[in-house]
Amino acid sequence: MAISVKDIQEKEFGTQASGGYNIEQVDDFLDEIAEQMAALVRENLELNRQIKTLEGEVQLARSQAEAAEAKTPDYNEKNYFANLQNAMRESLIGAQRIADETMEEANRKAQKTVGDAQVQADQITVTAREKADAMLRQAQQEADQLTADVKGRMETLQTRYEALKASATSFKADFSRILEQQQAALRESNGLF
Repeated sequence: MAISVKDIQEKEFGTQASGGYNIEQVDDFLDEIAEQMAALVRENLELNRQIKTLEGEVQLARSQAEAAEAKTPDYNEKNYFANLQNAMRESLIGAQRIADETMEEANRKAQKTVGDAQVQADQITVTAREKADAMLRQAQQEADQLTADVKGRMETLQTRYEALKASATSFKADFSRILEQQQAALRESNGLF
């Protein structure tokens, strides 16, 4: 049975004939508290291990995003826009997966930490909640930063794509106008002879 703060505050020990507390009752109660504190310490160590794992995954995702950006093809490369679209799609899917996993893991950790903290002594509750909140904030900040980085890169690539598209349209229009002028000039010169 989990010991609550109320249980600790209201615990009464029987007295012995000599006027002191019953040593066996006090020892049993302290043993229960020690077991629950040991479980909480193990849980905190596991949460710290999971956070390090998530940090590694975030770092890997950043490295992959940087590598993908470094592999951006030359504008003259065949199928440039198809490759660009595929790269953007893969980046978005990867970022969304990492963000979803990070959010799910952070939410699970926060719920478990809050549930356990409610049945512990006041000091244990405060310490566990502070650690859980710090881990959640860090994971959320990293997920937000990664998502913002990917969105920024996507916007940059989209802007470059739109600029190239506009340039191609302008070039076609100019080229068509020049061809029409040349045709008109040829027609005029044919009429002279």
